[in-house]
Amino acid sequence: APAHPIPIRIGALGPRMLRLTGRLADGWLPSLMFLPDGPASLSEMNSHIDDGAAGAGRDPRAVTRYLNIAGTFTDTGKGLFDGTPGQWAEQVADIALTHGTSGFVLASDEPGALELFGREVAPRAREIVAAERTG
Repeated sequence: APAHPIPIRIGALGPRMLRLTGRLADGWLPSLMFLPDGPASLSEMNSHIDDGAAGAGRDPRAVTRYLNIAGTFTDTGKGLFDGTPGQWAEQVADIALTHGTSGFVLASDEPGALELFGREVAPRAREIVAAERTG
């Protein structure tokens, strides 16, 4: 047997599977690039998860919300996850605060991008979220 419970996270996108995620899963882990309207899709999708959880007698907050993200670190800042680490941090914090996303997975094999995300983006995003929640 495993030394600890193994969480089940589902990357569902359709309403029926999202309700199933709410009923049975420990978490939700979609990929941003597959969301039909980008981050704007998260509100409606989260409501399906919440409905499924409530219908099963579960607290919807028990279903953690994560998001696979990808992009490019640049100096130009052309859009969502295309900019400086500071811009990325603001975007991560905005999604976390607006949609309740508590974890982000960077879809990259590039060591430099992973290091920037871990050293600059994640700590700054945590600071922004903490300041907003306490202030």
